[in-house]
Amino acid sequence: MTQQGILNRRGLLATAGATLLAGPALAQEAWPARPVRIMVGFGAGGVTDVVIRLFAEALRTRIPQPIVIENRAGASGMVAAGQVARAAPDGHTLIAIPGTITIVPAVMANQIIDVVRDLEPISLFATSPNVMVVNPAFPARTMQEFLAYARARGPEDIAYASSGIGTTVHFTAGMLEAATGIRMRHVPYRSSNESIQAVIAGTLPVVFSSVNSALAHIQAGTVRAIGVATERRTSFLPDIPTFAEGGVPNVRSDTWFGLAGPAGMPRPLVDRIAGLFHEVMRDPWVLSRLATLGAEPVGLGPDEFRALMQREVAEFRTLAATMGIKPE
Repeated sequence: MTQQGILNRRGLLATAGATLLAGPALAQEAWPARPVRIMVGFGAGGVTDVVIRLFAEALRTRIPQPIVIENRAGASGMVAAGQVARAAPDGHTLIAIPGTITIVPAVMANQIIDVVRDLEPISLFATSPNVMVVNPAFPARTMQEFLAYARARGPEDIAYASSGIGTTVHFTAGMLEAATGIRMRHVPYRSSNESIQAVIAGTLPVVFSSVNSALAHIQAGTVRAIGVATERRTSFLPDIPTFAEGGVPNVRSDTWFGLAGPAGMPRPLVDRIAGLFHEVMRDPWVLSRLATLGAEPVGLGPDEFRALMQREVAEFRTLAATMGIKPE
């Protein structure tokens, strides 16, 4: 989430009354009338999968039908998104989406769907800040020292790892380059764990990662954090300064997690599901489990979530052009 999105926590909209104008499907059928399927566009065990399963577990006591999580990996999550976009807009087929979905329009030439037009944002429910970490032996200990080190070397002399091209952490590095004029060599890995392990091993000096992936390694001292890409320091790493504190105010980035459905869902239904997620975000068990994952609750409602997605799609297109990334 870029700029102000991560801090915008005015809460979800209240559930609308059943007498409001509803679409024909909602009028004919109470929700949920059958099992609710939540698609995940990535493999089981990934952070998006883990976070939505946590929320699904808490929701099972709040609705009278089963919740089924279905993993359908492919095309950076777009295979699952396309399937959901084509589903009936009755709330029985939903999708857990990570922040990378607003990057897809900037990096994918043949898009399965238009992520803003074809999906109905319901709730942005959790986020994990992005962080820059280095090998413990790396000479720079602060952002200013790192920038001085990078400026004294060419792009090929300092390389950074990420969990892949077009991920939020890859674009965090792009934001840093755009804001400071430094140039680094990008080495993409297939996962967050692989990218962090490369820095722990000393294969590369720097990695950009989400806090939920890097936190345990930072706490263990196998990597050292330089800066967090949030407006204010995160409670997970209270001793680590923000990029702004390090003299780079325009780098704000996180890895967020949200819920969406097919476009055209009746607004009372959208509000009802959003309200359920709002309840879950007040559950102490959920909050404690989120904390162990290095994530925190957010609570953006449908309108705020849609505005955020629209803004990020535009911002990432501009940033991709600056980074020289062409849609493929």
